[in-house]
Amino acid sequence: MKFLIVMAALMGLAAADASDFSCCSSEDRAEMQALWHEIWSAQYTGRRVQVAQAVFDDLFERNPDSKNLFKGVNVDDIQSPEFKAHCIRVVNGLDTVIGLLDDPFTLMEQLEHLGIQHKGRPGVTKDHFATIARSYLAVMPQVSSCFNADAWSRCFDGIANKIASYLEA
Repeated sequence: MKFLIVMAALMGLAAADASDFSCCSSEDRAEMQALWHEIWSAQYTGRRVQVAQAVFDDLFERNPDSKNLFKGVNVDDIQSPEFKAHCIRVVNGLDTVIGLLDDPFTLMEQLEHLGIQHKGRPGVTKDHFATIARSYLAVMPQVSSCFNADAWSRCFDGIANKIASYLEA
């Protein structure tokens, strides 16, 4: 009986956390996962770095000061192995999150992990996540033939907002 009560409580907490994704319908999740699979499948391994670099280029154009957050990964040379490796880490993190969209319990744990991880990085703010969301929205139509901006935004905004909820304004 205690087990059932604990499980019900955990489900309630997960449902409360999942409210950030109330606008990301099952159709939106499927759309986002299909789009991501289209551009992220193994046959396009070489394109992954280029997509991530394009997102960061857009981010730095929108918010030049954000470049200072990446000094530790040699952002001054975006072709450097250090910055390329950082790009891969970021998009691999997004790949993991997109893959978890249908598993709300694990998704919330992963987003909490990412939120806490970013909270520990000096200078990272909620606004940075709103800006990178716009950067992804600008880049993704360039690499997908059937980009659904509405579905992408509804899901990506839930992801970004949950991570950003751990940060200062």
